[in-house]
This record gives sequence, structure tokens and C-alpha cells, in this order.
Amino acid sequence: MQANLEFQTERLLLRALNRIDVIALRDAISQSSDTVGPWLDWCHEGFDDLDAEAWINRSRQGWLTGSSFELAAFEIETGTLVGCIYISSIDSVANMANLGYWIATASQGRGYAHEASEIAATLAFSHLLLTRLELVMDPANQASIRIAEKLGATYECKARNRYMYDGSPKEGLVYSLIPEDILRSH
Repeated sequence: MQANLEFQTERLLLRALNRIDVIALRDAISQSSDTVGPWLDWCHEGFDDLDAEAWINRSRQGWLTGSSFELAAFEIETGTLVGCIYISSIDSVANMANLGYWIATASQGRGYAHEASEIAATLAFSHLLLTRLELVMDPANQASIRIAEKLGATYECKARNRYMYDGSPKEGLVYSLIPEDILRSH
């Protein structure tokens, strides 16, 4: 799939990150350490331009190799980077992947994660032809739980050592989406 694809909702433009996004990405992440950092260990105040450049390079490489597909979400009205939505850990044998998202602190509570995640799930099911997406989150991450539920994802289990945070295994809640879930919500 090509990294120049763009998707648009009423409020958001979703596209791959580009080198011109370094400052916007740096600012969104470094200013979100209080609300995103507890759940995603890469989100910290010291996130700098070099970190943003490396992030964008990895994101672009994922598109080129087909190993992951990250969409940056920009507010159409202001052009502000509000967060990123990604399809990662693609397993071609099981025909599934993970669906993840983060929203910058200044843009939280506006429904952007749900809006962008619907686009990413549609991309996963209609373009990549995946048959399952997993959403994995910390049991205390109430915002992510609400987003998964609003997407129509099914809660499956609390899994031991399901993801890594700061080098240590963490328990995670596992939700799943299948194509019918997205079709049913439209």
C-alpha cells in the first residue's frame, strides 16, 4: 500500500507522517506526557526533534515494507496534529494485527480517537483484507477502554504479560474487532 494515501472525515485528515511533521509530532508527544505517558512509555517530556525524526522514519519504513501502517490525524480546521492511529504487529498467518491510537492531551475528549480508529479499521479490513484487529490496553486506561467499546470491539480477556512497558511485561485487556463489527456500526 502506498504511503501517500489520505483519508478524510468531517473533522480530520488522516495521512502518513512526513518529514515536515517533525515539530508537530515533537510538540504533540512532549506535551502529552501526563496523559499519554502512563500508558505508552515512549511519550515523555524529553521527546525531541531527533526522536520525532526517528519516529517518522520508522513510520515511513513500515509503510514501505507493509509491516505497519500509521496514520497521523490532523484537524482539518486548524491543521493541528491531534494524534496517530496505527495498524501494527501484522500477522499474515493469522491474518490479524493490532490497532492502536494516541491523542495529544490538548485534543483529548473530542472523539478524535474513535473517528480516526474507524478509518484505520476500515483500511485494515477493506484494503489489507485482515480478518481481526486486537486492541490491547492497560486495565486502568479508562479512555482507551471507552474508545474500544464505542468502536464496537468485543472484550475478550485480561491477558498476563500481554505488552511491554518500560522493559517490563504488563497485564493487558484484549478487545477485538472483526469486519462485521465495523459494518454493523455504519
